[in-house]
Amino acid sequence: MSALNLFLLMAGMLSLTVTKTFAQINPDDLTIKINKQSKKIEVVKKSDGANVTASFKFNKANIDIFDRGGDYAGTVELKDWSVPLDEFSTDEIIKISVISLTIIENGKTIELKDIRLQL
Repeated sequence: MSALNLFLLMAGMLSLTVTKTFAQINPDDLTIKINKQSKKIEVVKKSDGANVTASFKFNKANIDIFDRGGDYAGTVELKDWSVPLDEFSTDEIIKISVISLTIIENGKTIELKDIRLQL
């Protein structure tokens, strides 16, 4: 009977470890999109398209602006999820040069870089 108890204990620990591993956030699986209706940045998982914004605290972001010819036109620093969409024209190229987020669950800070945004 003790062998069965030991097996069940090991199986339970293994399943808990596997579940926790899959629940972790992988920065390589994240991208940034703009919700045009709310004019806010959203964090989205590339693998399944799930919106995971609520899992993060926003620290800061820099958006670089380029004219349609690719020439640098300026930078906007964001201090929250809001994006001033009215300041951009539809022919400009908008890129997040860097965005810093903190994972609420564990307090780990991650940075995502060089993400082109669609307006």
